[in-house]
Amino acid sequence: MAKIQYIAPSPKAGQIEHVRPDTARTLVAAGFAIDIPYKDFRARLADAGAANDPHNVNPCVEGVQWGVKDANESGFGVVAVVKRFGSETTWYSTPPEDAPESIKRRYRDLTNTVSGPSAAAQLDAAKRKQLEYDHSIKDVRRY
Repeated sequence: MAKIQYIAPSPKAGQIEHVRPDTARTLVAAGFAIDIPYKDFRARLADAGAANDPHNVNPCVEGVQWGVKDANESGFGVVAVVKRFGSETTWYSTPPEDAPESIKRRYRDLTNTVSGPSAAAQLDAAKRKQLEYDHSIKDVRRY
């Protein structure tokens, strides 16, 4: 990163900014800014570590973050629950005991699985409904 100060022709006159070196060279060459050299490498590193760089982020999250990924998004082909704590990310195939109720509800909504005899009855009803619909549109004129 380079440190520059904008001068009079610029709308940002008087402001000091940290920009990429190529941007700094362009602004200085165009007469919109002056280059402010660092005293030594320690000063440059202190500025870089002072959150002036947008890529300089803390990978740790505050508290616990929960999420549910759909089967298409999870990368595993199944609905997955994601828990982030600190810098750790844990994936679960089912919601753990400590998951909030909203996460458990979202997981149930995404899985939406029905098993047992009612599942077969629901499947038969859906097939029957589809056959009835297909029969009802059989004679519809198509262009």
